This record gives sequence, C-alpha cells and structure tokens, in this order.
Amino acid sequence: MSDQQSKYPTIEGGGSLVVAYRIANKRVLIVGGGNVSAQRITSTKIADAQVTVVAPAEGLSDEVRFRIENKEVDWIDRAFVDKDLDNVDMVLTALDDHDESLRIGHLCRERRIPVNVADVPPMCDFYFMSQHRDGPVQIAVSTNGQGPKLANMIRTTVAQALPSNIGDIVRHMGVLRAKVREWEPAIENSGKRMGWVTRFCEKWGMTNMARLITADDQDALYEKLRRYFENNEIPAVHDIFTTQPSIALLGAGPGDPELITVKAARYLKEADLVVSDRLIPQPMLDMVQGELRIARKTAGKSDPAQDELLEWCMEGLKKGQRVVRLKIGDPLVFGRGGEEILWFRERGYEPELVAGISSAFSAPMAAGIPVTMRGITDQVIITTGRGTKGAMPDLPEYGASRTLVVLMAVGRAADLCKILINDKHYPPECPVCWIENANCPQERVILGTVANMATLVEDQSIVAPAVLVVGNSVRALEK
Repeated sequence: MSDQQSKYPTIEGGGSLVVAYRIANKRVLIVGGGNVSAQRITSTKIADAQVTVVAPAEGLSDEVRFRIENKEVDWIDRAFVDKDLDNVDMVLTALDDHDESLRIGHLCRERRIPVNVADVPPMCDFYFMSQHRDGPVQIAVSTNGQGPKLANMIRTTVAQALPSNIGDIVRHMGVLRAKVREWEPAIENSGKRMGWVTRFCEKWGMTNMARLITADDQDALYEKLRRYFENNEIPAVHDIFTTQPSIALLGAGPGDPELITVKAARYLKEADLVVSDRLIPQPMLDMVQGELRIARKTAGKSDPAQDELLEWCMEGLKKGQRVVRLKIGDPLVFGRGGEEILWFRERGYEPELVAGISSAFSAPMAAGIPVTMRGITDQVIITTGRGTKGAMPDLPEYGASRTLVVLMAVGRAADLCKILINDKHYPPECPVCWIENANCPQERVILGTVANMATLVEDQSIVAPAVLVVGNSVRALEK
C-alpha cells in the first residue's frame, strides 16, 4: 500500500448522503391520507414546512383528520391530479395504489421535484430515517432500506445513552456560542471563537455543561466565562461554581466499564479530579471528563506510590474540588480502602464509598468457577499474596470443601506453593486456576495444580492483575 493510499482510505460506496435538509416555509405536497401520511406530516412539520395533503375525505386516518381540523396542514379533498405538482418544492406519496405512486414519482422526476415514493426505494430521491428528537437535537439512523426495524433499535440504543436533558444542554450551548460572538464579533477572530468553544465542550463534557442550565445567576455566570474567554483559557468547573470539596472512594470493579454501577459512572463524569490506580484499564479511564492523574509505576515501592496518590487527592480537596479516588475492584477488599478512610478522616474529610465488584468473585465467575456449590464447596476464603509491608499471608489449612481465592499472588507464586503444600497440607494435585485480566478483552484462564502453580506463571508469562483460585471448585463445572 502506498503512502497516499494509507493516508486517504478507499471510499466505500452504497450509502446515502446524510444531510440535515432545511425545508422551513417550503411547499411540501403529501399524496394520501392514511397512517403513512400522518408520519410524513410529523416529519415535515417538525422542519416548519408548508404542508398540503391531497386525499379524499373517506381515506383520511384519525390523525390526519386531526391535523387538518387543527389547521396544521392544508387539505385538498379529492384524488391527486397532475396540476397539483405546480409550484411544489417536494412530494411525498403515501398511497396504497402502487401504479399511481410510480406514475407520480415519474412525473416528479420529469419536473426535477425531489420525491419520496412510499415502499418503492428505487423511485425515492431520499429516505426517511429513524429519528430521535429532543429540542434542537435530532439523531437519525439509516440502514439504506436494508433493516428499518434495526434502525429503530439502533436509534433507541443511542437515545438511551444520552443524558435525559441533552436537548436543554445543546440549547444552552447555543446561548453560550451567541455570547462568545458578542464578546468577539470581529470576523477575523472566528478561529478563536470556534477553538475556545470546542475546547470548552471537550474539557467540561456534557454532564458538567448541564450545570450551566441550572446556575442561579446567569449574568454573573457569563461574566466569569467572558473573562476566561478573553484570556483564551478554559476554566475548571470549580472555578465557575462554588462547590463543597468532597472525596469518594470508588470501586472500578474488574475493569470492564459495563460492570461498574450507574452511580460510579456518574461520579467519573462529574468529578473535577480523578486519582486512579495504575492497573485500571483504559476503557474505564476514558469515562473521566475532568482531570485524571494515574499512579506512577514504582516497582516494589507501593507505600511511596500510595502516599503520592493521597497527596494528589488532598491537593484537589484544598482547591474545593470533587475528587474521586478510583480503585480497582472494591475499595474495601484488599484495596487499602479502610486505611484511606482513616487518612482522610484525620484531615477533616469523610469519604463517600461507592462499591465495586471485587475480582475475588468476578474473576472466578469469568472462568466458569462457582466459588460455592452444593456438594463440592461450602466456604470461600479470600486473601492476598502480599500482606502489610510485604509480609506473607496467613493461609488457611486445606479443606476439601473450601475455595481459596488469592489476590495479588503472581509475584509470590513460588512462596505460596511451598506454604500450601508443606505447611497447609494441600494435595499437590489440588486444582488451581489463574485468571489474568479478568473481564477484559485480553483475559486468560490457565488451569493447573498446586504443584505447578508457580511454574505456570513463568511458562505462561502470567502478569498482574491476576487472581488465583485454589480448590475442588475449579473443576466443578468441567464437562
């Protein structure tokens, strides 16, 4: 492939030109008065068109009749005649008569009038798409006639992913754009205007822009924003709104953005500062809309790294920011969450706790391992491979009906193996499973025994984050 080919990819044909067609005050003729006609009336009146319906009275649906009686559209009480096309800007047929629809379509082609012939795609100059509307926001999905129902499903999925007040957010952004133009009206400074608004949207995100809508003193709000605009700076949210500083310990779960709570997702979007563990996967970090600081890689120096994370949080709190301490798994399951609560409490802040799914349970489930199962295992013990200041954990004695889950065990696999066999009387053939990057695209499930659990780490190049499961439950669901 040449450099030019890689720079300019091949254009894939077979689509449609998707545009927002402005038909305000244009004359639109709808032929037919049934349910399809009612849909066409809604689509065109949304765009402020001048609509005329031509159809006999006996063919009108209840909705079309209502639109006529409510003076929303004009009505010609008869069947279509050719002269109806005089002085028309667009034609939409909604007839059960296929032959007449085709004839009208050909007439429109001859007169170069854009036409949509219902249920006859080859005769359509344009299609109607599945549409979501919220104030100034319009989202349209087209499958180019190949899957209308799928278009509706896609549109619904997209709409549900948007903030419930997206229309108000966009409308208010229009107000801000108008204000920016007032502040800097010169045409030669349009680049500054557009660049500032673009950077503002990117930094604040939709959640924080929604706060502009509810500001009590709008004049004071815009005066603050004007000063930042004049200096070509983008303010932080807390620079505009007076907020009480807060700290939340938030569980990221195993790393899949779909496995965090709705509350956690909202906090990530609304936070001014997110201080994150290093092992949080990128798709989770992509949800952050404010400032993001990630723990530095400090091999074998977890305590200094932890201290730095906490100091970053304090910097934000002293600025009056909403701070989120993002922790893998659940904050209170081997995540130093309890220590952090006491640390912040000593400094006058009471952290809010947002639960996350612990990998102690999600990893075995991802590997198809029931940590409890009647007749096989009736208890679960969760421990860590790294205790306080690097000490080895106090592992439990072997029990045939016990499942042992060890977090942060990769670097201690050899020591754990010796303790389990020599001191805790685990049979060498006892099943084990390593689950690396559980619930992530690069997840690996590696089976073995207590005897070879350490050699598996080297032979299979197992790296953190990985969860070790030990016990008969590992083989419980094997076929």
